Amino acid sequence: MALGAVCTGKRMVMWGFERWAAVRLVARGTSLGVALGALCSVAATDGLAQPKAASQPPSQQKNQQQAAKKGGHPPEADVCYGVTGADAPTKVAACTEVIDKGLLSGGALALAYLHRGLSESGPDSDKRSKADFRTAVRMYNDAIMAQPLNPHLYIQRGVVHQTIGEADRAIIDYSDAIRLAPRDTLPLINRGVVLYTRKDNNEGAIADFNAALKINSKEVSAWTNRGIVYRKKGDVNQAIADFTTAIRILPDKIEPVSLTNVPDSITSQLARTPQQEANRIALQAAFVHFQRGLAWYDKSDYDKAIADFTESIRLNPRDASPWVGRGAAYMYKNDLKQAIADFSEGIKLKPGQAFAHMQRGIAYHRIGDADNALTDYSIAHELTPKDPNPLVNRGIVYYTKKGKFEEAVADFDQALRLNPKEVNALINRGVTWRQRNDPDRAIVDFTEAVRLGLQTSDILRLTQKDKDSKKDPAAAQTADQVANAYYQRGMALIDKQEYEAAVKDFESALEINEKEPRAYLGRGAAYLKMDRTQQAVADLDRAIKIAPGMAFAYFERGAAYHRIDNYDNAIADYTSSIEIDPKEPLAYINRGMALIFKDRIDDAINDFDAALKISPDDINALIQRGFAYGLKKDYPRALADIEDALRLSPGNPTALYYRAQVMAFRGDAGRAIEDYTQALRTDQKNPRIYASRANLYSSLGEYDDAIDDLNNAIRLRPRDANLYLSRGIAHFNKGDYAKAISDYDDALKVDPKMTPALNNRCLTRAVTGANLDAALADCNEVLKLVPNDPYAHDNIGLIYLKRKQYDRAIAEYNASLKVDPDRARALYGRGLARARNGQGPAGIADMSAASGIQPNISGEFAKYGVN
Repeated sequence: MALGAVCTGKRMVMWGFERWAAVRLVARGTSLGVALGALCSVAATDGLAQPKAASQPPSQQKNQQQAAKKGGHPPEADVCYGVTGADAPTKVAACTEVIDKGLLSGGALALAYLHRGLSESGPDSDKRSKADFRTAVRMYNDAIMAQPLNPHLYIQRGVVHQTIGEADRAIIDYSDAIRLAPRDTLPLINRGVVLYTRKDNNEGAIADFNAALKINSKEVSAWTNRGIVYRKKGDVNQAIADFTTAIRILPDKIEPVSLTNVPDSITSQLARTPQQEANRIALQAAFVHFQRGLAWYDKSDYDKAIADFTESIRLNPRDASPWVGRGAAYMYKNDLKQAIADFSEGIKLKPGQAFAHMQRGIAYHRIGDADNALTDYSIAHELTPKDPNPLVNRGIVYYTKKGKFEEAVADFDQALRLNPKEVNALINRGVTWRQRNDPDRAIVDFTEAVRLGLQTSDILRLTQKDKDSKKDPAAAQTADQVANAYYQRGMALIDKQEYEAAVKDFESALEINEKEPRAYLGRGAAYLKMDRTQQAVADLDRAIKIAPGMAFAYFERGAAYHRIDNYDNAIADYTSSIEIDPKEPLAYINRGMALIFKDRIDDAINDFDAALKISPDDINALIQRGFAYGLKKDYPRALADIEDALRLSPGNPTALYYRAQVMAFRGDAGRAIEDYTQALRTDQKNPRIYASRANLYSSLGEYDDAIDDLNNAIRLRPRDANLYLSRGIAHFNKGDYAKAISDYDDALKVDPKMTPALNNRCLTRAVTGANLDAALADCNEVLKLVPNDPYAHDNIGLIYLKRKQYDRAIAEYNASLKVDPDRARALYGRGLARARNGQGPAGIADMSAASGIQPNISGEFAKYGVN
């Protein structure tokens, strides 16, 4: 097997969830083959033929062997050359001893310098290695001067040149060896390896391997390396054929490598013993099975890949690469626990593998082990500080599993400093901005992601290819990213209530991939908001058909129903999502939030408990459970949960917002306002906080402050009818009826069927008395939408009171009391109507009963101009 064999592979793509809507996580791992490339030469024993004429003189070998026998240890030269399987520090010590003691000379001494250079590690190891390599080159130069016709010396010097990256000089040396020994396969194989690993000359490499096979058709190294080149070219079937031929040439029954005598990738062939020869064959077999496993992996035939990786492990269990390769294959079979076990073994055998830590992190992430995922992503980042991908994945864990949005943004920012064109970081940072209630910044990130993706590849041309044609994997990945960016921007536009623009983005995503379930889910959510129910249901159901059995599809359909307050459907879909993936905490959190709206507080708390069992420091789960306890008036437990969230994420605006809610529940308005204000210092673009503080100000009679807050909320969310409604109520309570009517008008422009706005405009017009016909029309419209609505009947009763049509007024108040016999407003209004209609005692009884229920009811009617 020749030195430097490299591998290529595919990317890992992972999935995950955001709060309210599942988001496709496009964080990816390094290519499997590239990640294992540094390990691919572990069994490369034949590529370094030893200089037969330059080996240790018999006297040196004899002295070494006698010394070994006396001390019971192998010869230091064999330890140096890797025959004994010693670790790198032991090899360095052995090489140093044979060099310092003058036990070797000529090519054998040069080989010792080469081995010591390859085995160096620790501080300044690069300098020491380079010095040894230069010394080895000088010694081979001297040896070649003495024996210019010895091809093995040229091969050895070529190996040194190849090792230190001097490909052209290595090629010259191998070419000289070929000229001197035209029937020797080794220089052909080694030159071929340099051509494809250093010069990207695949055709030249194949020509060399073909030439070697003409000399010896059973040359395992040539078949294996040719297979590697075909795989590199994308001809995976031919690669598999070559690897299979190499395996057939090897003996049928091969024993595993002897753990007491293991050659490494640069192995002495001096006086090779039968055990050493058996080990050489086992290492060759292990390597070619590993390579074929990578090829099966490329074809997505994970069972065959696992079988080859397993055989490679059996033959050489101390090689980390097949463990990592098998772990990656298990990842695609969703056998995550086995994948973690394999990655762990690979890391144990060869610490410091960024790829293995990255993939194990993804596996931990997918089984819901956020802490171990964070640890692995952090280690991968430390090992490869210029690679943005570990940062992207760690950021995803922070915002999906921990609710730590600030930490997530910091990781995405750092990833983008490393690579401003990292689309994955842009998309996930945009999602995080959405979580922080900043859809404008999210849209900026999604738009840039779309722009970069469309620059990279002609997406529409790609997607319009014939279905049977082969798509470029990199272009396909770019298409997937762009489709996801369109989807995410569409969701942000829904946040901004720009539903038509959102639909266009979802349709752009579907142009790229008509089978993308998220785009249907997003468009369905937009249609629900646009009251296009039939189209919405069709899209939402189609998404489920496209992705049957996928938790995210049910989760997102649940989120779509959640947004339009259809809590029953939302709960049903979240439940389906949990049944499929019971380890996803956000599904429990969202279901708990929906259950709160159904007044099932205890069930909601159970869901938040389940989320915290999976992810004990999930900030969202702590906050929502605290809020639920607040609704139960269990204020100590409510505040304890929210304080825990603030301990995990100091100053977290969401935690401060919900603590303010709890403070308001228990009547501490001052503390509540302080918390709302503090939350706004770090989350200035959150209309919900302004609106909640405004409601509290209104309850305290501080209408000017309430109006100021609602002005800010409306500026941030100008298409939210509820905000206009709330501001209209504040203006009404101030007695500024014209402004109140204007706000109700604006609310109805956004939502023409908003019954509270119609009722309030009806009441305001009735109070002013300026346009009682318009007031009556508003209330009648309410009754069309909500028959027997008591507020509408109360307001129509007021209109008839002002018109002095007392019988009609009494009829309206009776209709209201039929719905709720204890309605103070209906009782008092009917009492007034009866009193004025000659039914004094009955009227007085009604008004007295109303005052018993609401002591200030007479003052309210006085404000309406009726007493």
